[in-house]
Amino acid sequence: MIGTILQIYYRLIRNQILFLQINFHLMKRNLILFGFIILSAWSCNSNCNIPEEVSQLKKEISIDRLEDELFQSTSQHDVYEFLKKYPLLTKEFLGSDQYPDDSVLANILYSRITNPYIDSLRLEATTIFGDMEDIKDQLEDAMSWLHFYYPEAKTPKIQTMVTGFGTSEMYVSDSLIIIGLDYYIGPGASFRPNEYPEYILKRYQKQYIIPAMFLLLADNYVKTDYEDNSMLADMLYYGKKYYFTEKLMPCSPDSLIIWYTEKELKDVNDNQHIIWATFLQNELLFETSHIQKEKFLGERPNTYEISSICPGRIGAWVGWEIVRKYAMDHPDTPLQEILQNENALQLFNESNYKGIAPGLF
Repeated sequence: MIGTILQIYYRLIRNQILFLQINFHLMKRNLILFGFIILSAWSCNSNCNIPEEVSQLKKEISIDRLEDELFQSTSQHDVYEFLKKYPLLTKEFLGSDQYPDDSVLANILYSRITNPYIDSLRLEATTIFGDMEDIKDQLEDAMSWLHFYYPEAKTPKIQTMVTGFGTSEMYVSDSLIIIGLDYYIGPGASFRPNEYPEYILKRYQKQYIIPAMFLLLADNYVKTDYEDNSMLADMLYYGKKYYFTEKLMPCSPDSLIIWYTEKELKDVNDNQHIIWATFLQNELLFETSHIQKEKFLGERPNTYEISSICPGRIGAWVGWEIVRKYAMDHPDTPLQEILQNENALQLFNESNYKGIAPGLF
């Protein structure tokens, strides 16, 4: 009953809101775009100075290059002993539960590491990643921010592997993070995972590792109401994950966090009013159909329902903008409280989001 009343109320005000939004944007578009450029430059410079209260929380993180140890194996028994030594990696990253016992996995893994093409991948990973000091520094900075917002947070162990695309690219928990380096060698690699289309493959590069890591870690800190099946609830769930990652990586461009190219990000910012108008005109916020939601939230090369050049997952990007607007309008609300807010409708209403980039009016 309450949902029906809300939808009726929503429809009554929709056209008026839409008319005001579009005309407001058209009148002030040039001013807004200029302001956006200035604001972006200012925020990037100001956010990259890590405060002393954050930097003093920095802890040294070591990265265990387990692929080096694995590739020293000269027999299936050596691989089996390696699997026994690292039970979490064996179960969570290599998926030992899929096999009758670990000896079967050891045989398969030994066959892989003795294949010449896997050795090429390992050498290319060594060339691209080197000693991984740059990734280590980024990770230590991000973890400092995590400990600033969540003092009780653990510092996870970091391990790397090269398996020839035999498992997933990354495993993340609050105590252990495993990175499949062969996935992230980049477009110059001799071999790339063939199960992914090109528009997804573009994010499998070195610079995307840390953002991807914290987007996965965000699940430990973001709450959502699983009984709310609306598009809006899903949008804000993803939006809160992006906002969490943004707060831990304030020096990283939005394009790395959401996996858009710089051009795609510029296009969606420039046309935010059109994207928002589509959501309003088609009453998408209260949509519960999985098929319809996938069109705006799922992995697709483009969201054709809006434009042939509008990137996929556009609903998640709008959700991020709504969360940002809420945070801007409620500066005294802690990050933890925003992420824990399960009431999607309340968060949206109190964000006063109107389809214009936050901070431009």
